Amino acid sequence: MAVERGHGDLVQIIIDHTSTSPAYSGILGRTALHSAVIRNDKEITAKLLEWKRDLTKEVDNNGWSPLHCAAYFGYTRIVKQLVDKSHKSVAYLGIKPDKRTALHIAAIRGHKDIVDLLLSYYPDCCEQVDDNGKNVLHFAMMKKQDNYPGMFLENDGLRVRGLLNEGDAQGDTPLHLLASYLVDDEEFVLDDGVDKMGLNNNNLTPKDIVSRVNDNWLEKKFVLNYLSKGKEAGIGPLSWVPSDMVDNGSSERKDNENNSISAWKRAGETHLIVAALVATVTFAAGFTLPGGYDQNDGMATLTKKAAFKAFVVTDTLAMVSSVSATFVYFYMAIYEEVEYLEKHFLWGFFLTMFGMGSMVVAFMTGMYAVLPHFSRLPIVVCILCCCFFLLFYYLFKQALKSARA
Repeated sequence: MAVERGHGDLVQIIIDHTSTSPAYSGILGRTALHSAVIRNDKEITAKLLEWKRDLTKEVDNNGWSPLHCAAYFGYTRIVKQLVDKSHKSVAYLGIKPDKRTALHIAAIRGHKDIVDLLLSYYPDCCEQVDDNGKNVLHFAMMKKQDNYPGMFLENDGLRVRGLLNEGDAQGDTPLHLLASYLVDDEEFVLDDGVDKMGLNNNNLTPKDIVSRVNDNWLEKKFVLNYLSKGKEAGIGPLSWVPSDMVDNGSSERKDNENNSISAWKRAGETHLIVAALVATVTFAAGFTLPGGYDQNDGMATLTKKAAFKAFVVTDTLAMVSSVSATFVYFYMAIYEEVEYLEKHFLWGFFLTMFGMGSMVVAFMTGMYAVLPHFSRLPIVVCILCCCFFLLFYYLFKQALKSARA
């Protein structure tokens, strides 16, 4: 209880006046060291390690040692304290039910700095696998984070030990899992040490697995493109067995193609609504100009202001681009080819995004034109509108990447 509440002085008093270990006094079999690690309390952790180092080997009811807990939460400094004081065997302890080590936990949680730290102390712990035969690279793929597995290539020990192409109980290599989870990591896929033609227990290559995924078309396109660039990348042996010797799965491929066509058209219909809405709003804004009209000659009253001119230009751009996108999506309805639908969907996507960006600029310049400049309101409006472009930049960059792929 003293550790859980962070009472370091009280912990020191208890340590000074007892010689017994409070190993199993906590909830779920957790020791005082477990509690200190979970709280990320470096001072109390140091006190307990100085008092009884064997606490590092104690596990709770689920088989979690203090090192497992620190690896899970990403407490790098705590991990260093533990490995400095603990026995080597702690790094090889596996938790229930699959016997995952602290290294596995750090990898799947995305704590690359802890992975590097553990490998620097115990280089051979990377060879440990769980009950399903998965090594540290398999768990890195299971994180499902783009460009994350490629960071593990910096460790030469993983290459020397052959972990890059090691299969699990199902025969899946790390690249098979990358393909299954559609992890966007060009560096890992194109590495010369990674076997692009490895077969799992179902005689499937990574490219076969990606080809069978029906969802996430953008990520699928990235991974397929990387695999196509790689040396010796290809499809499995069933693809070149004569058709009269094996079911070539033509009906399955036809179903997949029909599903892809339906998915593209549904996405186009959704985007059509967005493009039409942008076109409607910007068209209406063109005739309800900021500042209104002069009652004598019917001309806009703010025509001499630079902000008003910017409003007119950007509103026109937004209207034209969104109407163009509407036309593209409307035109998609008469085609049944996946390649054509994909290409024109991207065109419509670009036009719609450009229209939305222009609409935000038009709103910003329109407000700036009519609001008094001696107040802070125009500046606040501009700042808030600019926040939109952070998201706009990220999505537009992803779309450009897809188009180039």
